[in-house]
Amino acid sequence: MNIQIGDEITLSEDVVPENTARTWGSGSLPVYATPAMCTLIERSAVALLADKLDEGMTTVGTKLNIAHVSATQVGGTVKCHCTLTEIDRKRLEFHVEVTDAKGRVGIGTHERFIVEAASFMEKAEHKFD
Repeated sequence: MNIQIGDEITLSEDVVPENTARTWGSGSLPVYATPAMCTLIERSAVALLADKLDEGMTTVGTKLNIAHVSATQVGGTVKCHCTLTEIDRKRLEFHVEVTDAKGRVGIGTHERFIVEAASFMEKAEHKFD
């Protein structure tokens, strides 16, 4: 495993009709949807960890604590800056900030756990046996 506190990444996406609150059903307006922001945050953390975990390992998202503080209209671009701030055995915590051309859109923390992919899927497959 090759991760350390302070590792960071920035991902961006354009605001298009497909990622608006109206389309996601999380609201009625054609602005960037909170669920889309959550997805961008998780994608950022996953991308940050890409190729840094031991063979057969992956992470699963377990917690999001975010505030969506400003709207971004279709045609804008949002960026998620994601920084690894804590490593506690298999628990990882990230500070995330989402911005657009006018400033802060969202801010918060995201937690993920490192798991062994095959055994995690085996447990999931047998959950309802």
